[in-house]
Amino acid sequence: MNQGVLCYLFACVFWGANLPLTARLFTAFDPFFMAALRVLLAAGVLALLWRFQREADRPALGLTPGRYALMSGLMAGFFILYNLGLKFTHPITAAAIIAGVPVYAALTMRLATGARLERGFVGAAVLTLIGAGIAIWGRATDTGQGLRLQGGEPLLVLALVCWTLYSIYAQRFFAPGVTQLRRTLVAITGALPWMIGCWLLMWATGVTGPPLLVVDRWAVVWLLVTAVFSTALSGYAWNIGVNRIGLAAGSLWQNTVPVFGVLIALLFGILPTREQLLGGVVVMAGVLYMQWCKSRPAPPDQDVAKAP
Repeated sequence: MNQGVLCYLFACVFWGANLPLTARLFTAFDPFFMAALRVLLAAGVLALLWRFQREADRPALGLTPGRYALMSGLMAGFFILYNLGLKFTHPITAAAIIAGVPVYAALTMRLATGARLERGFVGAAVLTLIGAGIAIWGRATDTGQGLRLQGGEPLLVLALVCWTLYSIYAQRFFAPGVTQLRRTLVAITGALPWMIGCWLLMWATGVTGPPLLVVDRWAVVWLLVTAVFSTALSGYAWNIGVNRIGLAAGSLWQNTVPVFGVLIALLFGILPTREQLLGGVVVMAGVLYMQWCKSRPAPPDQDVAKAP
């Protein structure tokens, strides 16, 4: 099996596990402190891997300060917005929204690189929005809160846009000979000042309190699992996948994240409602529709430009 496919599979399994695990971690940590701590641990893991990786030649990174700040800021933005989005969104609803990532990624790549939108984009976007709406409505009625959003849904979309832009720039901004492990390490190390600064700002302004120093041992275990597997190793695997088979293929692979998230959430007793299941099916229908449109031979004058 293609190495890029295996890397995408690894990343998506642990990103799926991250959905219910992060929901449990919010009972012990605030999202700003947890995001910074998790990235700090992940950076340590990647630094150890890079320390023991034997490279015959370690070329210059080829990064300008402006590009480094932009790329690392986008990664930090993803982690901060994603954690906040998960905190204020039910795990099943979040899974339905994340299932629409190919649509968000296609539009982001169009704006950032000029790549033409995939055929079927409009139909897929409509189905994705309808499916997400059904899932959100199902969660609202299940909790007796009425038909209203929980607040984190747009943050998840913004986080996914940040991740798509980071994925593009992580391949474009570095010198060609820089390994994917080193690219991931440099980006995540650069994201740390952004995230620590954000946490300190939130603490100083009273948005969040001081860090919790006494937590349940299982919270520590889940924090380490998500830091090592969902953040460090999955981020590294993702960059390999982007390099080997492209970001467009990766955005389609991300369709499996909510599937794995729902399956793993069952282990923690988080059961979906009928509306959430229906919404997830509609979202997946939109994604499959776009894939079906892509698989059809395009007329010579309508070929879609390859995305990075």
